Amino acid sequence: MSERFWKKLMKKGFSVELDQLPKDKQAFLDEIERYCIKEKVTYEFIERDRPAMISIDHVVYQCQVENAGRPGFVLHFKEV
Repeated sequence: MSERFWKKLMKKGFSVELDQLPKDKQAFLDEIERYCIKEKVTYEFIERDRPAMISIDHVVYQCQVENAGRPGFVLHFKEV
């Protein structure tokens, strides 16, 4: 299989549970910032939109809100 396929397949990601669905774009960005401060990671917003692009510890992630089923909603970070 091609190297490009493997790179795409092996991208990393993680999810963070939310207490409630963010009401608007600013609340969404605030939740991302709250997570980064709580985890004491270095972060920088690249794109302040939905989905957001953010650099966390020098790794670029795309972040969006996803429905996690019964537990509620999560911030899903996927490495770009």
